[in-house]
Amino acid sequence: MAPKQLRELTLFLPDALRYRLKDPKGELFSRPGLGAAEDACAYIRRLNLHPTIAVGDLVSSNLARAGCQAAISILDGKTQRQDKLDFVFAADVELRAQNAAAEIRPEVWIAIELGLKLAERGKTAKLLIEGEEDLTALPAVILAPAGSAIVYGLPGQGIVVINVAATHKEQVQEILEQMVQHNADQDSTEG
Repeated sequence: MAPKQLRELTLFLPDALRYRLKDPKGELFSRPGLGAAEDACAYIRRLNLHPTIAVGDLVSSNLARAGCQAAISILDGKTQRQDKLDFVFAADVELRAQNAAAEIRPEVWIAIELGLKLAERGKTAKLLIEGEEDLTALPAVILAPAGSAIVYGLPGQGIVVINVAATHKEQVQEILEQMVQHNADQDSTEG
């Protein structure tokens, strides 16, 4: 299925597919405290990755504290689905989307695309997710140009930086195609 078609569906992650998301998909940085973010920033700078998309409140704030705020920070107002983070993000534009846990809704794709267009013009964006941002790294990998950095946290392990390349896009595309798919027409006829 073409990425364009996937964007028009709400995708649900089945339990049987969760194992595919447990391992790092890029470079893992695990120094304690702010060290992982500092190492991730050094890696991003050394490879000149642009734009950077940070997924998660803690990762986004730690990157900013380490001196390399992401062009797009995807936030849900929580860390590991619990604590509210006490950090104020300065961004040129604030975007919003709704997205439940273990799913990817069409409006997430739209918001990330808009954030990327803003990044092309040198602007920063924070995408506030009402619900969960847990899977938003997947559409970010598909939409971001090669040579971008997708940065996310791996609980208990550290920070992962994906240097976006065609192989990452293919792997994510395969995962997205295995997710359970629903569109608005199906939802209205099933009730």
